[in-house]
Amino acid sequence: MRNNLYQNLSVSANINIVLGMLGICSLGIFLAWFVTAMQLLPLPRDPIWSALAGASWQFFTTVVVLYWWAKKRLRLPFDQLGITTKNLLQTTILGCLLYSLALIAFISCSNDPFIAQHGLRQASTEDAMTLLLSMSMIAAGTDLTTRGFILLGLARYSPLIFAIIVQNALWYLGHITEITQLTGCLTLWGAIGLTLTLGILGDIVALKTRNILGLAIAHILLNISMMVFIRNL
Repeated sequence: MRNNLYQNLSVSANINIVLGMLGICSLGIFLAWFVTAMQLLPLPRDPIWSALAGASWQFFTTVVVLYWWAKKRLRLPFDQLGITTKNLLQTTILGCLLYSLALIAFISCSNDPFIAQHGLRQASTEDAMTLLLSMSMIAAGTDLTTRGFILLGLARYSPLIFAIIVQNALWYLGHITEITQLTGCLTLWGAIGLTLTLGILGDIVALKTRNILGLAIAHILLNISMMVFIRNL
């Protein structure tokens, strides 16, 4: 009887934690969208610097706030959410192999307006580097949020399949713009298939290595490779 009571209390506590994690993640995403959409955040008039300010705000609300909450509310050390140097090289290599699939897809779509008319192509060197910084913050933040906080975090308090489903749902939602832009080249199902393949294979890497930093680094390297490719078209 006592063991059953402890088990019920543990299950109840885990459900509350899962709901809390989903709640704070939803709040972070909402703030990232609402504050910029409603123009509540003073943004520079220059579109390049405006993009950087927006990316910085998104990183703060969807990464910094979430990891701070996990540290203060759950007492989770960052290494439990993948912020660690352990297996960093292995994860970075696996991440580069993973994101090479996206690089191949982008290169194959070099004639598509999404690539051929990208802002990086005609931007000055200074503007290109600023755009790269914005893109890299969003790319790294996507891995830190969906695979660190959500996948590794939820997996501690809920069934693994649930954590994987939630991670891939957020991964998909975060790449809707890219899916739309790649539809003309890859077709809708091709773009969706690429997105979900990257999501699931990335989960395998994260769960195997328990390191998210390597995936974030690889995601940034993808953006650097894309910038070099686009500016040399």
